[in-house]
Amino acid sequence: RTKQTMEEIKAQLSENSVLGTRSEPRLVEQQFGNFQNYEDVKNWRNERIKFGRFFYRFPHGEAGMDVYNRVTSLASTLFRDFEQMRQEGLSLAENNVVIVTHGLTLRLFLMRWFHIEVEEFEKTHNPDNGFLAVMERKICPSTGNQWYELTEESADHLQITTRRANSFLNYLT
Repeated sequence: RTKQTMEEIKAQLSENSVLGTRSEPRLVEQQFGNFQNYEDVKNWRNERIKFGRFFYRFPHGEAGMDVYNRVTSLASTLFRDFEQMRQEGLSLAENNVVIVTHGLTLRLFLMRWFHIEVEEFEKTHNPDNGFLAVMERKICPSTGNQWYELTEESADHLQITTRRANSFLNYLT
């Protein structure tokens, strides 16, 4: 479904405004295991509520932490791609990156990006289908320092209180 969503987004943009696309398996939703028995599923979901969404691993599935590790490795790939683009003379300040993924994966990506603690992550909620979470690049005019902030609408919708990230700026400018 994310591929269809990506194609719909591309259809709304001029052809020469898209520099490239790729399907990225590290952005798939959490693998919840083999749901065959409704009572088992109900028990596992109740167990996950007690244990926490980040650390609880469904039988034959993944924990949120596993998805977090996948999106962490994706961040390294993004930085390498950004460096290659810079070497090719592309100005990253004039371009946007669009990531199409599922709710839990989005929240775990943002957790990684903004260095959100597990306790705060546990308070976040999946966005509505089709929700556009936006990070904006900010620049301090006097120092030139740059950072990224999750827009207020995005932070409120996802119930994320940490909205600002300074850590990855050197890679993205």
